[in-house]
Order: sequence, then C-alpha cells, then structure tokens
Amino acid sequence: MMDQLTAAEKELEKKKAEADADMMMAAMASDNAKEAEGNARKAKNAVRTVLNTINELLRQLGNIDKVDLSKLNQIDSALKDAKDKMAGSELDRKLKELNDIAKSQEDMIGDYERQIREIRADITNLNDIKNTLPEGCFNTPSLERP
Repeated sequence: MMDQLTAAEKELEKKKAEADADMMMAAMASDNAKEAEGNARKAKNAVRTVLNTINELLRQLGNIDKVDLSKLNQIDSALKDAKDKMAGSELDRKLKELNDIAKSQEDMIGDYERQIREIRADITNLNDIKNTLPEGCFNTPSLERP
C-alpha cells in the first residue's frame, strides 16, 4: 500500500514537471506567434505603402491635361521602382510563410493546452487516489484457513 502511495506521489511529481514544461513550451509558441504577427503587420504596411504610391501615380496620371514627357518618364520610373520593391521583397511568399508559421504555432498551442488539461486531470485523479488511501498499513487476517 505504501509502495503504491509512493509510486502515486512520484507519478504526481512527474506529471507536475511535465505540466510545467508544457506551459513553458506554450509560452514560447505564443511568443513565436506574436513575432509572426508582427512580421505580417510589417509586410502589410509595406504593401500599403506601395499601394499608396501606385494610387498617387494613378491620380497624377488622371490629372494630366497635356502630356509632359519628362513627368511621364518620372512617373514610369517611380512605378517601375515600386514594382521592383514589391517583387524584390517577395511579400506574397513571406506573408504566406508567416501565416503558415502562425497556423502551425496555433496548432502547437492547442495541442499543449490539451496536454495540460489531460495532465491536470491525471494529477487530480492521483490526488483523489492519494486522499482515499488510509494512513498506515492495514492487513486483514484471512477468515478461512486452507
């Protein structure tokens, strides 16, 4: 009976250590998800800047009464620069990669939370077992003799 109690206490300590490790991993995954969100926000802002530049260029093109070739060449150059920036930064690929990482981390967090719930349920069960065991060792004598 005492061996079972000792084993249950060891199992309880092991489960508590696992829960602590899982909590730490969940916190790390959460930090990584926050970092991915920040990177996605930066990518979104870069896209917004390029889009504003393009919209400004389109607005300027719409307001032209007579063709000014130098201005048109300047606009063409600015448009090419904006396209090169957007293509060079590979925003679509980076954004997809960041979204994939965020999804993976959300899945990991969900798995850690599930494991923590299971470990807590195991700890509660072990504590219930520990609390129901009587203090000391009680051997009941056999009533019948062989």
